[in-house]
Amino acid sequence: MKELTIENLHKTYGTKTLLDGIDLSIRTGDRIGLIGPNGTGKSSLLRVLAGLDDYDKGDISHPKQYEIGYLDQNPQLDPDQRIMETVYDSQAPQVQLVKRYQEAVSHLEADPLNESYQDAFNRMTEEMNRQDGWDMEVQAKTILSQLHLRDLNRKVGECSGGEQKRIGLAQVLMSQPDLLILDEPTNHLDVQSIQWLETYLANYQGALLLVTHDRYFLDRAVNRIIELRHGQLTSYEGNYESYLTKRSELAEIQAKMQDKQDKLYKQELAWMRTGAKARTTKQQARIDRFEALSDDIASRHGSDDALDFAFDQQRIGKRIMDLENVTVAIGDQLIVENFTKSFTKGERLGIIGANGVGKSTFLNALAGERPIQSGTYTIGQTVRMAYYRQLDEDLPGETRLLAYLSEIADEFRQEDGSSVSAAQMLERFNFPRISHGTQIKYLSGGERRRLYLLRLLIQEPNVLFLDEPTNDLDIDTLTVLEDYLADFAGVVIIVSHDRYFLDKTVDQLLDIQGKGQFTLTYGNYSDYLARGGGQTVASTSEVAAEKEQEPRKATPAPAKDSRQRMTYQEKKEWATLEADMEATEARIAEYEGQMLEASHDAGRLMELQEALDEANNELLHYYERYDYLSELKP
Repeated sequence: MKELTIENLHKTYGTKTLLDGIDLSIRTGDRIGLIGPNGTGKSSLLRVLAGLDDYDKGDISHPKQYEIGYLDQNPQLDPDQRIMETVYDSQAPQVQLVKRYQEAVSHLEADPLNESYQDAFNRMTEEMNRQDGWDMEVQAKTILSQLHLRDLNRKVGECSGGEQKRIGLAQVLMSQPDLLILDEPTNHLDVQSIQWLETYLANYQGALLLVTHDRYFLDRAVNRIIELRHGQLTSYEGNYESYLTKRSELAEIQAKMQDKQDKLYKQELAWMRTGAKARTTKQQARIDRFEALSDDIASRHGSDDALDFAFDQQRIGKRIMDLENVTVAIGDQLIVENFTKSFTKGERLGIIGANGVGKSTFLNALAGERPIQSGTYTIGQTVRMAYYRQLDEDLPGETRLLAYLSEIADEFRQEDGSSVSAAQMLERFNFPRISHGTQIKYLSGGERRRLYLLRLLIQEPNVLFLDEPTNDLDIDTLTVLEDYLADFAGVVIIVSHDRYFLDKTVDQLLDIQGKGQFTLTYGNYSDYLARGGGQTVASTSEVAAEKEQEPRKATPAPAKDSRQRMTYQEKKEWATLEADMEATEARIAEYEGQMLEASHDAGRLMELQEALDEANNELLHYYERYDYLSELKP
């Protein structure tokens, strides 16, 4: 069993202490979720462990032959590399072997009559046989399929930010390091990919350390929670549900202790007010105890991390948003066709669907930021919208926090009618007064998102559009936001892949399925799955259609089939399996070539896409059967 050990680790950033002498050990088989408020140093700790960031003092030790794989929130990849070169960028011999084999395959497919390519392919096939590289190839193809990375010859620089995050994730998963460090791995993944990743990580052979806002994912993928607050780590055995139980019990114990301390403080205060003088050692001891109690209570009250979402909102009338036979498209891609709905006060709509299906485009249309193709869309006169976008690129990096908020107003009205200043509002959103002169560019990603959310809510909207609000917000902020939305009197429309957040915030779901098709149902995400939904949450081209099940706890890798031998039917299947896989791969390549030729024929493209989807699902089935049967004896 390999182990990484941290002892007395310190790190500061400017005047802020991020790590204040922390100790931590990570052993093979550990699956650790790191949680804590934004800006406390979670990402910094991950980067320190990955060897990408410095620390002030302390010790980090691990065996000499110890590989660490790291996925950044925003991976910095070479834009000139092909996807294939990037995802196979690992020193692991098996990964390099599969990379050379895939390159030989790619060259031969491009020029099948080239004798040098034929020879290279034959040599690599023999090498794969000799070094038993086929299992690694199957695993690599499964990872790429599940993350929807297909055209591996594209340059990374041509890919979107979401695609680059999935490329980075594929790269680090393929390397199979001793310690796998993942910073927000579920960002830019659809629901099915997240479900697959949960299972993959729960059975990962090495150690895992991850930061995520996705609480269902956290509950199912980890077996230990460590919480970073005020520079200190607190460890909780078990998954997220277990953490909540233990954290609640700890809070009750602390509350009782604080209550006793407060009573003692009042007694000491009464004694001090009698004019006690330090005439004796006993009296001086009581004065010292009073001062210690005062310091403790002051520090305790000053360290409260709870956010205050006491925002007022504008009155909203009966007419809010009415859509009748509305069609939204982008280019030749139909998003929704003939959509009819009248929004009423208090409605909570969640929008789900596969990556690239057009969820954000539809939200833009609802926000009035892109035209509809047909139908009528009427917005009521009392509607005051706020649109929380996926990206915060418009935040002015050179502007200071207080100036950014003061651009809206110097004072803001609360629910009870009283007013607070911009500085006070920042403090209530966990931006201490010392940080108000800081330029926005120096905030962490989560802090920028929290500031962005604050600026929107202080404008008193009565209709909220939230596009992937859980990306980069910490769990504490999400919990308070969920509570705020529960009491929000207007309309809330949310695009999200976070199943937990959807379960807590919406009462209707719009599943955008592609080609203008959609399903509108009542209930939250779990209700939707219980009624048999979820098969269309991702398009049929997205592989590994694993249905949502009861929450899964992180468990060791499952034991191999106790039979250890193939049945007669399995032997017959095994005999033709590789040929079936090759034939299906050939069909996929043929369909993709035909799609390039028919790029301007929408009808033909739809037909080919359906055929390609079916072939991809068939190929994934063969991969899974190969992985299973290869562990059995003939």
